Amino acid sequence: MVDHAPDSPTATPSTGPAFTLRRFAARWGTRIPPFPDLSRPGALIAVALTVALIVCFILIDKYTLHRPLGDTDDAMRLVIVRDLLAGQGWYDQAVQRVQSAAPAYLHWSRLLDGGLAETMSLLRPWVGAAEAERLARDFWPLAWVFPAVAAALAIARGLGGRLAVLLTVPLLLIDLQLFRQFIPGRIDHHNLQITMTVIALACALTPANRARWAVVGGLAAALGLAIGLEALAFQALVGAAYALELARDRKAAGPAAAYGLSLALGAVVFAAAQTPPWRWSLSFCDALSLNLVVALVAAGLGLAATGAVAARVSDRTRLVLLAATGGAASIAYLGLAPQCLHGPFAAMDPQVRPFWFDHIQEVQTLPTMVRLARLSAIVAIVMTAMGLLAGGVLLAREARPPRTAAVLIFTSLVVAAITAFLTWRMQDYMFWIGIPALGAALAEYTQRWLRGFAILGLAAAIATSPDLIGRGIATWTATAGPARPAPASPGVRCFDARAFATLAKLPPGVILASPDMGPYILALTRHRVLAAPYHRLWQGILASHQAFNAPPTAAEARVRALGADYVVDCPPYPMFLDAGSFGERLRKAPPPPWLKIVSAPKAALTIYQVRKPGAVSGR
Repeated sequence: MVDHAPDSPTATPSTGPAFTLRRFAARWGTRIPPFPDLSRPGALIAVALTVALIVCFILIDKYTLHRPLGDTDDAMRLVIVRDLLAGQGWYDQAVQRVQSAAPAYLHWSRLLDGGLAETMSLLRPWVGAAEAERLARDFWPLAWVFPAVAAALAIARGLGGRLAVLLTVPLLLIDLQLFRQFIPGRIDHHNLQITMTVIALACALTPANRARWAVVGGLAAALGLAIGLEALAFQALVGAAYALELARDRKAAGPAAAYGLSLALGAVVFAAAQTPPWRWSLSFCDALSLNLVVALVAAGLGLAATGAVAARVSDRTRLVLLAATGGAASIAYLGLAPQCLHGPFAAMDPQVRPFWFDHIQEVQTLPTMVRLARLSAIVAIVMTAMGLLAGGVLLAREARPPRTAAVLIFTSLVVAAITAFLTWRMQDYMFWIGIPALGAALAEYTQRWLRGFAILGLAAAIATSPDLIGRGIATWTATAGPARPAPASPGVRCFDARAFATLAKLPPGVILASPDMGPYILALTRHRVLAAPYHRLWQGILASHQAFNAPPTAAEARVRALGADYVVDCPPYPMFLDAGSFGERLRKAPPPPWLKIVSAPKAALTIYQVRKPGAVSGR
């Protein structure tokens, strides 16, 4: 496919404001040196590195380095990496110190655990274990800024040529919501997963050395899916783009075959590397496992086989082979795990949804986030609208049928808009796909209406920044209506590392607490926990909820049956307690005789020790 837009101007109107701007550009554009060609490989890398360094300095200045632990996922990842460094086997992936009837396994990638552990191991001889951990946590997410930025600029180049690269640069520097998953301390999987998705898209849009970049794209897709499945829909669209181009033109056989083979090989290698051999035959809906591996191998080999015979078969036969490949991949995925029709959380007990899962911030809808995080949500809404508009502009400029590149980016933006509306965490993909698309659409506008006058194009890029527009709308709506204070976050107090000092000094035991406190207790103390906020650990979440919501007369028996040695609470933190329940009474009245309070009166965490049966009551 041809993956860059022409830089030559097209027909322009002869009246109106646009005509005035065009006349201005025609008069003054010749007096200004032409803008540098940033689309050349060396220049693009240099620009990406410069942008990445500026962004990293901004993130370091805005977010305090050595943040205590980050959010629950960052804390839990740190716990797992520490266990790996302490000698836990690579394939021994049961989560340590989570009290459960059977070994507890998360759906997280061992490859990411290993990357963080290896980074810390390399730093330890030079700075010591504690400093190595801090440096790895701070700079691991920052290390992915450069490849993500380079890929975004490559997408802009593939869609709009060299002018699009130039106009995307200020958007990357202004719209910092792009980098919310790249802040220091963010060692969850999102930054690496986003980066692999953007790289796969960029490789599909690269105009030169397409077969070579298709190999990179296939491996990036496989690695991204090994890290996590949130971007599965986008990776499917990338694969479909190679298939569509092959269906249109038999000359696209080389890139399609290269992508298919690298995707199939990467899926097998990455899955085998991070999955214990005894689990190779198991299928899951939330991780790269047998069903998805077989589907990716079927898709990749089918694409490669079609490419191999493309020169010897008719267009209709080629289309039939590609359709059969897609059908075989879908049948393999759902045939091995039909429960995946119900989504990645199919194995989770629906009982935990009303009081836990439905309240997780990253799975909230966009309208809900307007209430919870108003400014960020408004910026995301503006980005969605502008991204879809940019995708429509890029598609509308095409001849019929449109180029595969325009189809790929438009469908990706539509999928990003739908998923971002339904699930807050998916808005990251709207930004990373929408910003380069917006840069390319602005380049089209600049060429069509402004005779390629780059300075006016740069001014338009700054003026149309979704961040600036979103902040303006947020400010205007805030002054136009009654002031509404932002809801306070109890996590600042409840999850401060200093709040766990007293708990850390107590003899190790099993703790009954809110699931969200589980990762912090594991990271900051030697205790075990009954619950942690992950859908594969739903049994502990349900048991803890039932214990806190038991009638006060039945609570002792239920807590002792769970084997809890301590009950820990942080009263500001929501726990969805029933009226008159044990948990509610605990927050409003002195503890029952079978609990002994061991924390200071005004401590952030209220800690109760479960007395041994028959012990004398008292404090």
